[in-house]
Amino acid sequence: MSARTPNRPARLGWWLSLVALCALFLAGCYQEDLDREATHGLAQDPYPKMPRQHADTLRVLVFADVDMHAVFDSFTERYGIKIEVDTFGSDDDAYRLLSEHPDKWDLIMLSQYMSNRMRQENRLQLIPRQNEFIYRYIDTTILNKAADPQMRYFVPYDYATLGISFNIDYLSGFPRDWDYVPAQKNNNYIYGRVALPDDQRYAMAAIMLLAGLDPENPTPETIEKAKQILLLNVRELGVRFVPYSKIKQEMQAKDTLLAVTWSGTAADILQDNPSCRFLLPEGTCIVSVDGFVVPKASRAPETAAVLIEYLLHPYVSMLVANRSMYASVNLRSMRYANRFLINGPSCMIAAPEKLIHMRALTADEQALYDQAWAEIKSATIDQSKIKIIPIN
Repeated sequence: MSARTPNRPARLGWWLSLVALCALFLAGCYQEDLDREATHGLAQDPYPKMPRQHADTLRVLVFADVDMHAVFDSFTERYGIKIEVDTFGSDDDAYRLLSEHPDKWDLIMLSQYMSNRMRQENRLQLIPRQNEFIYRYIDTTILNKAADPQMRYFVPYDYATLGISFNIDYLSGFPRDWDYVPAQKNNNYIYGRVALPDDQRYAMAAIMLLAGLDPENPTPETIEKAKQILLLNVRELGVRFVPYSKIKQEMQAKDTLLAVTWSGTAADILQDNPSCRFLLPEGTCIVSVDGFVVPKASRAPETAAVLIEYLLHPYVSMLVANRSMYASVNLRSMRYANRFLINGPSCMIAAPEKLIHMRALTADEQALYDQAWAEIKSATIDQSKIKIIPIN
């Protein structure tokens, strides 16, 4: 009986495959160890506990430019609670939506300014905190503490400052102050390519700063003056009012060359287009803190509170910040966030004494704002003045 000849190529291939699999496994473990080391084990921090009695579904309304779908999915995977998400463009949109559908959502993301307005109008309820330990990392130094010092109605989540995003390939100089915007009127391509936020309170605030007026304490005279300046800029510069969620697309397409926008949005733009820079004009700086509120008609306030606490978990809030480019109020998260986020526009902020938080307007002030804004939004630009930018 003859000896069987070993199949050396087959065995060699088998061993090589085994070595490759082991290498992939070890590489995966090594990468996992690197990720864990880079975030100092953030993902291992304790997660909030869900009360025994909880809702099966949460209805949530959030800003369109803060993508939370991935973390909402992970919340569902962890707790078995489905999240139905709707989005909106600005505080004005959220106010209108809640007015039209007061009982539709269990949790809403708003700016602190708009949450103060809704609280004054008795549209919100106390947030029934479930896991107190999760709130210990919140940076309270950037909050408007006078509005809700104990965070009973509003839980902060991220923050941004209002400045100027501009395309250095088509604009000259740097926006050291708010006068930079009207100073560009002789630029051949600027007409129709200046964007202000389609957000009544903040668009008017930017113009008031430009005019040397106080946006925190408007009067009938300053509101009228801001309105006239805005109408003049619509005529002379072709200023348009663009939703926050569309600013990045417009800057990339060069439909907008200069935008008054938030630092988080500017960082997101800069990631993909190095020609689009961002500066905070010198002097007074408007800061906005976004966070979560529970509407009066929420049918699941305790479950909504746990979702807030889950989103505040250091690892989860770091993931959201890295994706949205909006700086988190969670100090532990920000220690390990994306370096571009930490060193770029996202974290640009003025000294505390120069920060302005928009307060809720009185009913009389709001009526004047609404009247002025309706007139401003009815103004149109001359499309024939918009010059085509040559293809490079």
